[in-house]
Amino acid sequence: MNSRAETLEFLRSYQTQLHEARLVSEQLRELEAVITRITPYLGQGVQVVRGPNLHKLEQSVERLEALRGELAQKLDAAAKAQARVVVAIELLEDERTRQMMRARYLLNKTWPDISRMLDTDERWLRRQHERALKCLSLQGIAPAA
Repeated sequence: MNSRAETLEFLRSYQTQLHEARLVSEQLRELEAVITRITPYLGQGVQVVRGPNLHKLEQSVERLEALRGELAQKLDAAAKAQARVVVAIELLEDERTRQMMRARYLLNKTWPDISRMLDTDERWLRRQHERALKCLSLQGIAPAA
């Protein structure tokens, strides 16, 4: 049996991994912009870069490749976390509860958004959410390494 906090952490793991991937993706875009500024122009397919900028360009390209690898790892971790969360949610018996949990933990919707989406009272959603957490906790749903 898991605690409520562990169950919540597990359910939030997909959004957490996705957020981390977005941060790496942003770093990647920023670095690509830097590389574009370092390389003043391309002539006949040959890069014209000299002096201190050549070293900076080499370092930036190395960092770019490292970030691409890191992004691939983050996206893989997000996909695995998503799959685990989907399986856990699908174990819940009530379809309306599954819809609520999908909206909350896979689509990252707020309680007012979910209330409107499901045309349901927000207080009911929160009570049902607590029941779902208890059910998942009793089932031993836990984060996988």
